[in-house]
Amino acid sequence: MGSPKITKTYPSQQLSYETSNPVPLHSFGETLLAPLGYIVLGRSGDKAANCNIGFFVRRDDEYEWLKSFLTVEKIKELLGPIDYTGNAIDRFEMPNIRVVHFLLHDHLDRGYNACSKLDTLGKNDCEYLRAKLVEIPKQFLDRGRV
Repeated sequence: MGSPKITKTYPSQQLSYETSNPVPLHSFGETLLAPLGYIVLGRSGDKAANCNIGFFVRRDDEYEWLKSFLTVEKIKELLGPIDYTGNAIDRFEMPNIRVVHFLLHDHLDRGYNACSKLDTLGKNDCEYLRAKLVEIPKQFLDRGRV
């Protein structure tokens, strides 16, 4: 069969960025302190020593809030001083599926075989962050938990 006759080089992933059109968080109205996971779903896992974490929501207005709320600085704050070790964090959005995605560089130490963390595969990082208490618009909480 042989090698493909036509090949194409694709550009690398866009550089990390914050949302281009943040909505003021107060514009979503009254908030209540609740676990992020009450309205935000997610998934995480390892890529060698890096950890991917994607957060997604059900509705467009929730996505406007999510992409305005979940900044790189907010992720650092939610991780806290023990779990954020100063390594780079990349952020980008996937609007068609309402996702805000983060890549935590070297978050898993030296990767699965050498990692000194309890979660060597990064599977619990998402749930750890979803359990954090944050100010969530009441209108979203009134719709019910995910």
